[in-house]
Amino acid sequence: MNLFDFVRHIEAILPPQTAMKGDRIGLQLQSGRTDVTTVLVTMEVTDAIVQEAIEQNIDCILSFHPLIFAPLTALVEQERVGRLCSRLIQHSIALVVAHTNFDAFPEGTSTLFARHLGWTIEGVLVPDVLQQGFGMGVIARTGTPLSETAFVAHVHKYSTSPIRFNRGNGMPIERVAIVGGSGASFIEQALAAGVEAFITADLKYHDFHRVQGQILLLDPGHYEMEQFVPRGLAKIIAKISATIAANTAKRLVIKHSQNVPNPICYYPNTEFYREAQQQVLTLS
Repeated sequence: MNLFDFVRHIEAILPPQTAMKGDRIGLQLQSGRTDVTTVLVTMEVTDAIVQEAIEQNIDCILSFHPLIFAPLTALVEQERVGRLCSRLIQHSIALVVAHTNFDAFPEGTSTLFARHLGWTIEGVLVPDVLQQGFGMGVIARTGTPLSETAFVAHVHKYSTSPIRFNRGNGMPIERVAIVGGSGASFIEQALAAGVEAFITADLKYHDFHRVQGQILLLDPGHYEMEQFVPRGLAKIIAKISATIAANTAKRLVIKHSQNVPNPICYYPNTEFYREAQQQVLTLS
């Protein structure tokens, strides 16, 4: 299908106005291409993922994290962004990004994480003022109240990562606020929601201190909270493909990247966690 039509189809499902201000979403690289037949879905673009795309004759990469974020003054191949952009252009591989507009999607990042943990969605943590049902973060219910120890153990079991957390107020945990990715700026909204725990990533030492005894903060890691996103994006492309097929009898070929793009290693159990993260991709 036409590349620009493909982007419009995505934006019809994931409206750009629901993204965070200043986010870089949409078509990032056309790479001389006007048509798309095969799409590789990934959380972000790395050297290994670009090589994977080249070897599989991919037309377009749909990435969650933007490759181009800060204003570019030059494309220099000794620098990561310049190198990757150059390779994509050389091999006529387009790059499309759906980031915080997917975070805000009702079936987006935080919902996927909550459902992976076996929890049900009660509502949106911070609803979008313009788009009903959209918004940042969710409030989830665990179903069975959990002690703080059992709660942390449950998240660890399903998030394939070491866990950082503080002590909450000691009450059984049943309602949880979740913001996939970097969500420290939403701590006040989590407190206002009256939940017993808040799960997000990239928390600072003083974040844990600030609400000690008020709410349990838990940080399972940035990659770990977002590793289920490619599955969600692939479902959106499958829906678009079905719409196209109804009119043209042609479907997009959708492939899941099998490269774990997480740059973080863990001591002493790096291989244990990396194998668990690889399994998530294998099951996609």
